Amino acid sequence: MAEVGRLALWIALAPTLWILFGSRLASFGMDSAHAYWNVWRVGPYTLPPGSVDAFNYTPAFAQAIYPLTLLPWPVFLTVWSLLLAAALTWLLWPVAPRWRWLLLAYVAPPALLIGNIEAFLAVAAVVGLRHPTAWAFPLLTKVTPGLGPVWFGARREWRHASVAALGTGAIVFVSYAVSPELWHRWWEFVIGSPTPPTQTGYPPLALRLAVAVAVLVWGALRGRQRVIVVAMVLAMPLWSSGILVLLAALPRLGARHVDSGSKRL
Repeated sequence: MAEVGRLALWIALAPTLWILFGSRLASFGMDSAHAYWNVWRVGPYTLPPGSVDAFNYTPAFAQAIYPLTLLPWPVFLTVWSLLLAAALTWLLWPVAPRWRWLLLAYVAPPALLIGNIEAFLAVAAVVGLRHPTAWAFPLLTKVTPGLGPVWFGARREWRHASVAALGTGAIVFVSYAVSPELWHRWWEFVIGSPTPPTQTGYPPLALRLAVAVAVLVWGALRGRQRVIVVAMVLAMPLWSSGILVLLAALPRLGARHVDSGSKRL
């Protein structure tokens, strides 16, 4: 039965992708990737959230990608898409080969079409369990899904929690030293911007974040690593179908199970 289902999914792949994305191929990468490339051309925090080319992330991320933004748009899009594809391939590699390529065929096209950083956030969630400084990436981009320190704190892994916090703080310190005004503008942007119309009907972020922390603590106390990305999905500042790309981390997280006993480091 599983083989029949897999064959049906392969047969349905082409029409599914065409129905969902065929009309949007001309706007490939224009949803998010173009905002990253264009950030220094229009200026960070000059466009409201939810608008075309709006850049919502911290100055540290804008500064980090600056060299890439100097590339021509087609070159930038090619490099960015290859990085996203590599991240998704690495995340899904533990899946059995007969399903791996099918999952990639369904997950990669929409992820590349949008060009958002969810695949990189998923990589950070996996890598961050062993190298806590990787949590600086979600903390300095989407901010609220940067739940690694909460995971470590719930498990009383204080050294890991400190490394994650201090590593992020060090990056912020350097970034702020380079451009303190940009950080002030980002803070005003985050605090003063209205909720985008696309978020109407979704539960408010404060409620989702509270649920995410509760779910994460529950998973941390039981050593269930896969709960991390579920909590991150709940904690994403803006909801859309694209955030489900985070779940690509499940095969990597599911390959390991940690001791549910709390640790003092």
